[in-house]
Amino acid sequence: MAIFRVITYLIHAIAAAIAALAVAILSHLVPVLLIALGTVGAIALLCASCGIRGFAFLRRRKQDE
Repeated sequence: MAIFRVITYLIHAIAAAIAALAVAILSHLVPVLLIALGTVGAIALLCASCGIRGFAFLRRRKQDE
């Protein structure tokens, strides 16, 4: 019976370690993703305010080549 308790303890320890690692990764990843989305949004807004419709100008360049 004691071996089952040891195995259960080890499984819980591994699960807790994986959860802690996931929290550490996501807490650093979410701000980076928000900054990247904000940058892309700002570029799209700048293009739209200058009269460039979306990213169609990139497609035209590729077709011309």
